[in-house]
Amino acid sequence: MPGMVRSITEQLFDELAPQQQTKTPTKQLGKEDFLKLLTLQLRSQNPLKPASNQEMAAQLAQFSALEQMQNINTTLEQLLQSNASLALQIAQYSAPALIGKTARVSSSQVSYDGIQAVSLGYHLTDTSAVEGTIEIRSASGVLVRRIQLASSEVASGTHTIEWDGRDDRGQPVPPGTYSVSIRARTNNGADVAVTSFVRGTITGVRYSSNGLMVLLGALEVPISNIIEIS
Repeated sequence: MPGMVRSITEQLFDELAPQQQTKTPTKQLGKEDFLKLLTLQLRSQNPLKPASNQEMAAQLAQFSALEQMQNINTTLEQLLQSNASLALQIAQYSAPALIGKTARVSSSQVSYDGIQAVSLGYHLTDTSAVEGTIEIRSASGVLVRRIQLASSEVASGTHTIEWDGRDDRGQPVPPGTYSVSIRARTNNGADVAVTSFVRGTITGVRYSSNGLMVLLGALEVPISNIIEIS
């Protein structure tokens, strides 16, 4: 008799259980997985001694809470996407008003026009640096100038160094975009974090596949790299 009851129960769950589908394994337990586990537990129980009502109620409450949390997570993701889209639209409409403004932007590149000296800015928050160097390289990666920094120039705070557009031999370099690498070190040679920036006049804005870009002469940086506008 018990065997017949178990057979009828398993047949009933076979009919009610969702059809098995091939699924890529994941590390997350979804509500469908939870329901399958609950169904498997019911199929495996002793039909003459089923789970108590309290246990079933607790498991169903967990299932309901899991579904609500997933719904809340989905809603928050949609809200974040909506806010990001709104922020981008606002930036696109207001970006043309930035033309002509002087901006300080986070960048490891500078644009040299062949005439005016270039201001190389950087900021340190650590107070342990005692020495540093600035290396300026061409677009092809060739080192054109190395500037040694004194201890006072690597103190905590914001600093600006003027590059006259000449190489280590004192010869003028051609106009173009150059990369800047700034390093600060402690007494034992450990590197100290340095944030580099450039200051210039915003000459235009451009919409690209990488987002909204601002132009400082020949230098192009994302609008999100703007630190300060004056």
